[in-house]
Amino acid sequence: MNVWDWRELETLSGDASGIPPILQKLLRGTYEQRAVAFRALGGEVVNQGDLYTSAAAVIDTIVDELRSAGCISEYAWLMLHEIARGFGCGGQLMVGGHPVEIEDYCRGRLLEELPIIGRAVRDLSGEGFAYAAFLLGDLGEHSKQAIAILEHEVSRSAGSRLESARDQLEVAIELARERELGEG
Repeated sequence: MNVWDWRELETLSGDASGIPPILQKLLRGTYEQRAVAFRALGGEVVNQGDLYTSAAAVIDTIVDELRSAGCISEYAWLMLHEIARGFGCGGQLMVGGHPVEIEDYCRGRLLEELPIIGRAVRDLSGEGFAYAAFLLGDLGEHSKQAIAILEHEVSRSAGSRLESARDQLEVAIELARERELGEG
């Protein structure tokens, strides 16, 4: 993971120095605190689909939490989903002394963490599973592994969990198909 200087990262309204406390509420707060933190981050880090450079540090922080704790809050899954489907609009950040597109960095981090995401999804239910399935549905455009995780969840799920997995598997397959047609 990169070590980020939040003051050098951008949000909708300026530098990202105020993001870490909000992010901690997203990860460890009460349900209401997590919901408020999600809305705050959604307005600053990814706004109407536009990613700001702070999205990279948010991804890293949430992924670190997932790696260390083995689980994250439902709203952390939803934030990963919102960032994954965002667009960097040509914005870049410096990683290892090289410019990298924000969108490429965020998507790449999520794709490399798919094995951990796949393990974490197995134990999810309710909103957590639904939001993680949204993320996997979006990542299916770029990864057969995301599709395989959803296929596995379809095979072992029932009720609303099955419905979420099946719906997002359809999304993933359709996005992958559209991508293949666009590249062909």
